[in-house]
Amino acid sequence: MAWQLALMIGASTAVSYMGSLQQTKHLKAAAAWDKYHRDIKFKQDCIVANKKAAKLLSEKRAAQGARGVQFTGSTLMEQCSVVEDLEDALFWANKGLEIDTTLMDVKLAGALNKEAWDRNMSLLDGASKSYSAWKT
Repeated sequence: MAWQLALMIGASTAVSYMGSLQQTKHLKAAAAWDKYHRDIKFKQDCIVANKKAAKLLSEKRAAQGARGVQFTGSTLMEQCSVVEDLEDALFWANKGLEIDTTLMDVKLAGALNKEAWDRNMSLLDGASKSYSAWKT
């Protein structure tokens, strides 16, 4: 009778261990999807910033032409200002992506470590219970 109980505890521990391994795979897959979605958002932010800069440059050229006056000087300074704003927006979008992915990596590492700890403790607990059931 004791060997049957020990066998059932061992089987339960094995199923729990395999479930924990599966949970680890799910955590990694979820993190990969989160990174993928964050990368898409970064690309969309870059597209929006580029379109906004292009529209602003176009509006500046149109406004100068609509004035009907001879422009003396360079529009280069205005264009440089728009390009600097665009570069700034792209820099901060890139930094946001970097920070978010680093945070995702840290959270994933913590979740994986917790899962590994729980898995190993469950394995040790199951082995000790199975052994004590076997001995009784």
